Amino acid sequence: MILFGSLTYLVGMRYQMLYEDPPEALSGSLFLAAVAAAVGWYVVGPRIDRSYIRGVTVVLQGYIATLLGALFLYGFYDAFTKGYAMKYRDFGDAINGVMVVSAEHLMRMLDQDFLIFLAMLTLAIAVVITTIYRTAEARRLAR
Repeated sequence: MILFGSLTYLVGMRYQMLYEDPPEALSGSLFLAAVAAAVGWYVVGPRIDRSYIRGVTVVLQGYIATLLGALFLYGFYDAFTKGYAMKYRDFGDAINGVMVVSAEHLMRMLDQDFLIFLAMLTLAIAVVITTIYRTAEARRLAR
């Protein structure tokens, strides 16, 4: 959970550098790290086993779950704040606004360097977590 959340914080910081004028506040990265910590605890951690290949796929699924969870929560926040400010007239406008913002984030993430960084981080997390699992399992079975 801590490893997944902290390295996702790095992903969030790297993502903020994709903006032409990067934001100075790191609240987006902290929010992403909090979502990733929850996903790491509930999704990634329980599904890790001895296989390195499965570890890579589980971590990749964890990143996808983190992305979807963060976009959902941010969209929920955005719909309420802009709705309160009367920028959305009805629920349909709010949903369309959330989808537009989500599409903008996803299109920005298609940067080749960002995707390579994400792939390397996925491999690193999978190797570390699977190795820790194998070591702990070997110690448990040695008793």
